[in-house]
Amino acid sequence: MIDVVAKSLYVAEKQLNEAQIQYTVIVTRPTRHIAGLSEDCFYVIRQQFHDGVYHLVAAAKMGREKC
Repeated sequence: MIDVVAKSLYVAEKQLNEAQIQYTVIVTRPTRHIAGLSEDCFYVIRQQFHDGVYHLVAAAKMGREKC
């Protein structure tokens, strides 16, 4: 089992693709607009493994720093 929690979505997808593992991704969004939301940098915040498929939940990095 591969652990991809807390990794960037890019790295997680690359790792799962290299291992030829199927996955789905759901990206969360805040309920209201927040300044400083970085749309380019998503991180895996949750993973579940069911029927041979990884189900990932990703969220954008919050804050003023660039990724």
